[in-house]
Amino acid sequence: MKTGKTILILILAAAGMAGCGKRAIVSRYYLLENPRPLAPEELTVTSPLPYSVDVRDFQAGRAFDQTRIAARASSNELNYYFYHHWAVRPSTALADMVYEVIDQAGLFERSTRGYSSRPDLIISGRILRCERIVEENVDSAHLAAVLTLADRTSERQILRHEFDSTTALDKDRSMNGFANAISRILFQETVRFTELIAAQFEQQSE
Repeated sequence: MKTGKTILILILAAAGMAGCGKRAIVSRYYLLENPRPLAPEELTVTSPLPYSVDVRDFQAGRAFDQTRIAARASSNELNYYFYHHWAVRPSTALADMVYEVIDQAGLFERSTRGYSSRPDLIISGRILRCERIVEENVDSAHLAAVLTLADRTSERQILRHEFDSTTALDKDRSMNGFANAISRILFQETVRFTELIAAQFEQQSE
């Protein structure tokens, strides 16, 4: 019996030593973050609009409402990376990014993230696609979403901005490059959203 235990211990020890020479396979997590601060020319109002706004978590289709990163190889086939994940669910991460742009732009007198007490307006969104398109010659970042601004009391939709954007990963095809491309798409569309909001309220005041 002792001999058998000794042999088992030696086998396990040898396996452990063999494993020490191999590189550990670990999961990697990627952040969605605004790529830069707003430039002065991107500030759409000279003084804040006299409203408070709350940016809520976005909704997302079930296929994209998870931390696993989706990869599309054909029109109806969706796969998921095993070791590559979003650090935060896109429904939360994208809303965080939109809030940062809205707040930095000084668009409203008060902007909050989450559920504040009785805001005048609510910004929400729905993620239609957030995926990496995998093709033979080039990969692409694909983000499709809807951003909305609504009156909290009446629930009337004031503004809707829908976009569907694809960016080829020409220079950096890494997963980090993919995450950066998704971030840049949303940043650009959110800046456009602030322009539409400013124009909407300017038109109402005329």
